[in-house]
Amino acid sequence: MTVYKSLKTEVSDNRGRITVLSVVFLIVSVVLAGRLFDVQILRGAFYTALAADQHEIYQKLFPERGSILAQEKVGDKSVSYPLVTNRAMHVAYAIPKEIEDATSTAEQVLAVLGLSEEDRRAVDDLAKRLRGNATSTDFLELDKYAEQTIKDATKNELINVFNQKEKSYYLLRERLEDDVFEALKKSQLKGIGFNEKSYRFYTEKSLGGQLFGFLGYDGDDRSGKYGLEGYYDQLLSGRAGEIFSEQDVLGNVIVLGKNYLKEKVDGADLVLTINRPLQYQACQSLRKSLDQHKSKSGSVIVMEPSTGKILAMCSFPDYDPNEYNKVEDPSVYNVKAINDAYEPGSIFKAITMAAALDAGVVAPSTTYTDTGVVDYVDYKIRNFENKVYGLSTMTNVLEYSINTGVIFAMRQMTTKVFTQYVKAFGFGDLTGIDLSKETTGNIANLSRKGEINTATATFGQGISVTPIQMLTAFSAIVNGGKLMKPYVVDQIIIDGRIKQIKPQELKQVISPKTSLLMKGMLVSVVENGHAKKAQIAGWRVGGKTGTAQVPDKRGGYKSDDSIIGSFVGFAPFDNPRIAILVRVDEPIEGKLGETVAAPVFTEVAKFALEYYNIPHDK
Repeated sequence: MTVYKSLKTEVSDNRGRITVLSVVFLIVSVVLAGRLFDVQILRGAFYTALAADQHEIYQKLFPERGSILAQEKVGDKSVSYPLVTNRAMHVAYAIPKEIEDATSTAEQVLAVLGLSEEDRRAVDDLAKRLRGNATSTDFLELDKYAEQTIKDATKNELINVFNQKEKSYYLLRERLEDDVFEALKKSQLKGIGFNEKSYRFYTEKSLGGQLFGFLGYDGDDRSGKYGLEGYYDQLLSGRAGEIFSEQDVLGNVIVLGKNYLKEKVDGADLVLTINRPLQYQACQSLRKSLDQHKSKSGSVIVMEPSTGKILAMCSFPDYDPNEYNKVEDPSVYNVKAINDAYEPGSIFKAITMAAALDAGVVAPSTTYTDTGVVDYVDYKIRNFENKVYGLSTMTNVLEYSINTGVIFAMRQMTTKVFTQYVKAFGFGDLTGIDLSKETTGNIANLSRKGEINTATATFGQGISVTPIQMLTAFSAIVNGGKLMKPYVVDQIIIDGRIKQIKPQELKQVISPKTSLLMKGMLVSVVENGHAKKAQIAGWRVGGKTGTAQVPDKRGGYKSDDSIIGSFVGFAPFDNPRIAILVRVDEPIEGKLGETVAAPVFTEVAKFALEYYNIPHDK
């Protein structure tokens, strides 16, 4: 009996121990399963990244910069075409401590890579110096000597670097073309390595670099500069990822420590309001005019008046954003169409007349007698070429671009009211266009005492405006009186989600009735006045020419031969689909806006009207 009780007690104790152990094992299993779930599932991305090589980690942590796309009409649909994107290219580097024969390696590397662009510039500089000091005219030999000298210097520099065995890395050349990469790789040189790097790539040189800007350097960091790249840099850049791990004294990751991976967010893609074929046509037409008339520079902008969408924008001189570092004059980086203010000349008469009509002080048929001069005692304002027109209507004033006529219109509404309208049209302020480095122009003369300062402003002298300000204001004249905010980006795509940018009405500047009257007067300018070269068969076109003097640094004006010719116009009459401003600076051949700028308008407008299948209205 005692033995039985003892055995029963022992069995009971064993069962208790087994139960305890089972519970312990269960708890441990749950903890381990939970930890495995945390490591493999919740923080699996962290350990995957930590186990990856440096290139994979770079891809995980550093975002891809967003692309910039233009639109193009294909049939009845609009498709997007990348104009700015990223391109993976090979980089060649050296590991000096692994190079056995520095001289042989340097010679073979140089034979494949050739001279860099920087070295080529050094060759040109040396050749110029040698030619300048030469007593003979055998320039070919001097050029060969210059090239060999730079080659020898480059080879010696490579030999010197390759002999520095403490160096673990030396960059040889970036952006290797495929054939160069394959040739150097085939050489199988010990101590020469390669990797891939993403570079900003601008696909078409003919579409205007100023609009896009470029991806430049701030020390070791890169950021967008000028144009779209500058204005939208933060969106295009995305957000870098981050990896953190607690480590022990031996550098091993502490599994139970604080470890995390913050994934990167790639940059947004921008879909522009710019139409690719129209942009190409605008750039080509402007370039042709500048070359034909031997002009210093110029700009063209195409806008949709009802929305403020920029359909094309181009300026010269321009640059290739792929090679922005070759630009000698940094001012070329600025978007001339929004940055370079100028005296607009007679195209501003459209603003003056619209203000007078809207103020109710004149009508298109209102008459006055032109004597050819307005006398301000110390200063006389005359018409172009000293012409006298006699009895003239306000429509005649625009048709023949009569200076005294717009002064008459201004006097009917007073200088104060005229100034209020000029400001209401947006002059003196930024338009808010989504491009970097916009300027305001200068209308300070309107605040100065003496009517003469206002009088000269009525025909665009003594004040300065930017092309984008002028076209935005002109669009308000022909779109029913609404001042629209100009914009270049139509859609922002972030992680597959599309944000559609909507047109933004800033204010009602003039009444719809005034707008209708002005459209009729501007059509008459093209059909009966000084802008006949802007006519397009099949469509009613309206517009205004301008021929302005060029201010000098002393506060006066350059010679009469230095002018800025311009034209601003719209089409068709009933529902304007396009408004275009053309500016041509200091042409040597051709001294009128009608000669140098109106033909550009005609080419671009005709292309746009046909491209968008806009019905004839004439």
